[in-house]
Amino acid sequence: MKLVFLCAWLAGCSLPAGRSVSDERIAAAHAAESARAFIAALSEPQRIAATAPLGDPTRTKWGFVPSEYPGVMLGDLDLSQRESLRALLRATMSERGLATIDAIVALEAELHARESLRGLDARHRDPRRYWLQVFGEPSATGAWALRLQGHHISLHLAFSGGAMVGGSPRFLGANPHRIPDGPRAGARVLIAEEDLARALLASLTDAQRGIVIVDSTAPPDVVLGPARAAAEAGLARGLTFGAMTTAQRDALWLLVEHFAGALAPEFAAADLRRIRDAGLDGIAFCWMGGERVGEGHYWRAQGPTFVVEYDCTQDGANHVHTVWRDFARDFGGDALRAHYEAAHLRPVLRSDL
Repeated sequence: MKLVFLCAWLAGCSLPAGRSVSDERIAAAHAAESARAFIAALSEPQRIAATAPLGDPTRTKWGFVPSEYPGVMLGDLDLSQRESLRALLRATMSERGLATIDAIVALEAELHARESLRGLDARHRDPRRYWLQVFGEPSATGAWALRLQGHHISLHLAFSGGAMVGGSPRFLGANPHRIPDGPRAGARVLIAEEDLARALLASLTDAQRGIVIVDSTAPPDVVLGPARAAAEAGLARGLTFGAMTTAQRDALWLLVEHFAGALAPEFAAADLRRIRDAGLDGIAFCWMGGERVGEGHYWRAQGPTFVVEYDCTQDGANHVHTVWRDFARDFGGDALRAHYEAAHLRPVLRSDL
């Protein structure tokens, strides 16, 4: 797919312009209302499992492998409760982001069928095995957070002061990335994440390629996984936005916008404003590994405030991991930390007694 055509196609999927701070405040209030409605729909045992204090030390622990996680399991919800959960996700994610989550969850059935045919125990491949947990008391202006995680999904969203103050870590993966055979042969999950990066790579001059391709071997996974802090990304590598042509800049920006756009438009627009304010010329794009489809490869886009990684090396380069990290706002960053400390560590005044 040529770069100009792909940029035009993705431009039709880009975020609406003109989102304001007041829009984000309204969206944050709607998210809190949806969270309260979801909690109210649960039984008492489910509510206990689904909620935790904002200061719970497990809030900043995350993973994406098949396992059991804290929270209420989606498979334990009845139809009405699932509808309430869906409303909460619609209040925080974009339609495309929610569709991506659905597609990733659906791959569990694909994995179950394939592994069962090979005689493997595939009980852990189960689209019901995803857990949601809410931290703190959701309110329009108060501080609270939610987490959704299971195989290949780990979403961490934090709110305070009528805004989303953190939408990361945000991990999404796909196995298989491209379904190799059967009725859905050729179907892919996380499509634009690969195609736009490949088109940008193909548009480079020889001199630019020498800057962008920083290693002939791709790392075996994303670098900034659950055991690493965002700050461990190190210095940005590769070709910077300022050194690109106009078409290449458009492609790089659409790639960043695509990842930000997993969130509801009001929250994504706020993230993109912060990225612009920090300076687009500081964003760099690099590539590692092979360039042909079927070869293990990795790319990274990194700016002053964020880093996004894409790795496709496992299972014959047909298994994708992506992650978005924010250097200052992972898990809500300083905004949520300050709120918690002010609420729980302030001196007790006589008027409080």
